[in-house]
Amino acid sequence: MEMGLLWFDDGKSKSLKEKISNAVHHYEQRFGDQPTVCYMHPDSEFEDTDSLKGVSIKTASNVLPNHFWVGIAVDKIHENISTRL
Repeated sequence: MEMGLLWFDDGKSKSLKEKISNAVHHYEQRFGDQPTVCYMHPDSEFEDTDSLKGVSIKTASNVLPNHFWVGIAVDKIHENISTRL
């Protein structure tokens, strides 16, 4: 991912799924496109990955706890460019 939206949510009453869904929603509102990937801290536990349509959930040690980095995966960006040519 070359560019994305870094979303912070430390709300204790929200599930991890809700937090990621909020990050995805704000990305769509801001950039007008659906993200394909969400990176989160490795200590975050998320098992229900099928519920986020089209968004791969991955961990990255450079993402702080309670932060969610959403965007379009690099391979998807290159795929979209090549289909436009």
